Amino acid sequence: MSDTQPTPEERDAALKDILGDDPIAMVKASKLLCYAKAATPTLLRFLEAETRVDTRHAILYALTWHGHLAQWDLMVGILKDVQEAPLVRGQAAEYLAYNFLNVRTDSAEFRVAVDALLEALKDPSPEVRYCAVHALGNTGHPPLRPALQEMIQDRTPVPGWVGTVSSQASESMEWLESMHERRLKNGF
Repeated sequence: MSDTQPTPEERDAALKDILGDDPIAMVKASKLLCYAKAATPTLLRFLEAETRVDTRHAILYALTWHGHLAQWDLMVGILKDVQEAPLVRGQAAEYLAYNFLNVRTDSAEFRVAVDALLEALKDPSPEVRYCAVHALGNTGHPPLRPALQEMIQDRTPVPGWVGTVSSQASESMEWLESMHERRLKNGF
């Protein structure tokens, strides 16, 4: 996969495949649609109508890389929705993780997202906790260090991910410092 815009034909084929039943084609489509920012409105329509977990996850994966902050509240809502599958909620946390540096730490958007992630640290799903820990590390906000430190006690393995909630918490503490430096450098 290249990191360039897909052709209109490739984009249209991927939009069809992401809604299909072939999991391999769905993953490929999701990865291709990461580079099709013009597909955002279509993906949002698909997400609104779609109920299948793997398809919702694939759509959110593509949207994560579009970097549109207009979906911030949507992603926070998905993360907070305990009726959503852990896979989907985890992907919503990933969106937040990769977009935190575009949100000021003194903003309402930042606070709402952090509150949702802190609540997700108590989730029964290790996948949701793992993704929440990852996202909190990407905030670059040092006051969150104690929450990450506390999660080092959670040695629950996370199926489908490398390591445990604890190992991700340790890694996220390092990321927190690195991202904080980037925030300072960018005046954000």
